[in-house]
Amino acid sequence: MLVACGGNVPSVKTLAKQQHAYPTTSTDNGSYIIGPGDILSVNVWREPELSKEVSVRLDGKMSLPLVNDIEAAGLTFAELRNQLAKKYRDYVDVPEVSVTLVESRSKRIYLLGKINSPGEYPLQKNMTIVHAISLAGGLAEWADSSDIKLIRKIKGTQKTFRVDYDAIVSGKDLSQNVQLQPDDTIFVP
Repeated sequence: MLVACGGNVPSVKTLAKQQHAYPTTSTDNGSYIIGPGDILSVNVWREPELSKEVSVRLDGKMSLPLVNDIEAAGLTFAELRNQLAKKYRDYVDVPEVSVTLVESRSKRIYLLGKINSPGEYPLQKNMTIVHAISLAGGLAEWADSSDIKLIRKIKGTQKTFRVDYDAIVSGKDLSQNVQLQPDDTIFVP
């Protein structure tokens, strides 16, 4: 089973304190790591035939005019931009390349259990537990909203944290509405 039994599951408050002290993710263009499935816009200034919107394939590569296949997964936007500029130097005098994220499809979260629409969802910037549950259509009838579990991989080990959804939505304890990270799982018993 996904969730540990018993009352020894720590509250998500401990995770919230760690997140506040040591933020671990960012989705700004400087530190976002490109992944398979992401859709990118590549623009080469004054070269419209070289500019296009492209998807990163499952093998981590993308295909562009003249440079063919290029590794994109695992790179930041700046790293990919620099690689493309080097490749396009063979064809353009001074290539000015920009790379932007059109849609993030490589960063996912999972909602399971008594959710109206359980499944896999794209992680959006600054997405919280309440936002994710709302995106999935809310809690299903008979859901135990005071004992939701957030399952997160921390330093290679899966950890489970208890979330009191009622305390969040009533405004009694908003600190439990933590920001989600890629591959987080929310389980509603």
